[in-house]
Amino acid sequence: MLRQSVHAFVSSAAAGALVEQALADRRLLKLELTRLPGGLAEAHVRYTSETSPSLLVLEATAPPERLIAELEALAEVCVAGTHLILLGSVNDVALYRDLVRRGVSDYLVLPAEPARLIEAVLELYRDPGRQVSGQVIAFIGSRGGCGSSTLAANTAWELARRGDADVVLLDLDLAFGGADLAFNLDAGHGIQAVLTDPERIDDQFLGRFTAKYGERLHLLPAPGTLELEAPVSAPALEAALAALRRQARFIVLDLPRHWSDWLRQTLHTADQVVVTAQPDLLSVRNGRNLIDFLAARRRLDQPPLLVLNRVGGTKRGEIGLKDFTETIGLAPALTIAEDAPTFTQAAAAGCMIAESNRRARAVEAFGTLATRLAGTAAKPAAPAPAVGWLKRLTGKG
Repeated sequence: MLRQSVHAFVSSAAAGALVEQALADRRLLKLELTRLPGGLAEAHVRYTSETSPSLLVLEATAPPERLIAELEALAEVCVAGTHLILLGSVNDVALYRDLVRRGVSDYLVLPAEPARLIEAVLELYRDPGRQVSGQVIAFIGSRGGCGSSTLAANTAWELARRGDADVVLLDLDLAFGGADLAFNLDAGHGIQAVLTDPERIDDQFLGRFTAKYGERLHLLPAPGTLELEAPVSAPALEAALAALRRQARFIVLDLPRHWSDWLRQTLHTADQVVVTAQPDLLSVRNGRNLIDFLAARRRLDQPPLLVLNRVGGTKRGEIGLKDFTETIGLAPALTIAEDAPTFTQAAAAGCMIAESNRRARAVEAFGTLATRLAGTAAKPAAPAPAVGWLKRLTGKG
């Protein structure tokens, strides 16, 4: 989504709160909100002498019979390409259908949930020609050695194996990542191309720059060197992920634990976050910090998925499930028992757990996580209306 301007004309506290919460969401960061008092009449006065923005969100207080006349007057002063979402208090299916038939993008009855307005706005800016709208899934560990990278790799493999869609795995621990060793592949320089020149991500990118594992899994391993050409930057990674969303159904990020601006931004904007922990004090402390951080910045999202790994690995110092859950403040979505021989065998062979030992208990856990993540993926965009509200009301456009 390119940067767009949004003007919201609202007069009630409910409408104002709805707009403020929705437009602060991570998915709408490219929208610049200007909140203004009033409704359709005030908007009409403003755009008589000023160009209307990309999107108008208007609180409609007039009765239905007068609302259409006010819309027609507003359409006369707005430029072609201006989208319109109305907020109102009249819960009438016939009114809703009439407004949509006339080209209004959406009509939300107050009070409404912020998620409803977010989805209405996102629908306006989706590319109707895009066949893929990839989901970014970020994996991060609460401590070293808890198995976050292994979880990311095996889940990416399961997503590629189970679904008829391409999956890209990015190992973003550039200096110390080991995705190349996990899959026994050459690291190459694909990830450097992504981070230094995101414009390279064209229709042939997956074939030219990624290491392929199986039919659907594409890897961008870390270079595994301390002599990096350039550090990760938030704008470059954001541009790369936007481009990769058009190439693959799932983009799995294996994140390092080195706290930085780009890492915070990535955790903020990812579609789903998976936090891996193990049942000890360090994981509880660090995991709680991560969960609190995500809760503060992803208020309208589902909580992160917490995976409790290496359960039963050591009896000394291990925290029980009940105490772990109460302390960290989030119930694990999945628990994986310690099975060092199985994981060591797969690592030595450079393959995934299911390829090394399909009967291992962890195989079912990886499959369960992949199924859950696939179930939350965004659906491909529906075609946008061919004619906007301005043309339907006035013949403009």
